[in-house]
Amino acid sequence: MAISVERRELIVEAKKRGGTEKETAMWLGVSTRTVRRVWKQFLTEGHVSPKKSKGRPSRLTQEDVERIAAEVKRSPDSTLAELIDCLSLPIRKSQLHRLLGKLGLTFKKKRSTQKTSLGKMSSKGEKTGGGR
Repeated sequence: MAISVERRELIVEAKKRGGTEKETAMWLGVSTRTVRRVWKQFLTEGHVSPKKSKGRPSRLTQEDVERIAAEVKRSPDSTLAELIDCLSLPIRKSQLHRLLGKLGLTFKKKRSTQKTSLGKMSSKGEKTGGGR
């Protein structure tokens, strides 16, 4: 879990005043490893702001994302697999699904079959069966 910048600055102040790692950790409710890591970052980099998380870079370019958005708008009933094949995308269906969510594009297919002529069997909360 990341700690706040304020708490990081308190670690630096405590260490500057000569506090030990253990004392500082107990005072701020963090591990001694955290104190050591923040202090080392301050000494080497001169600041204590959190580092950016290093995730895997996207395999899609901005152009790919724009193509995907355009294709979904053009053909909203395409499946994820059809989109991947049609646009020759280097990603999996789960990745495309997450991307569509980030883009705010809903992904609902129209019914491919007609509804039956049967009416509603029972409403929500309505008891069914023998009536005992």
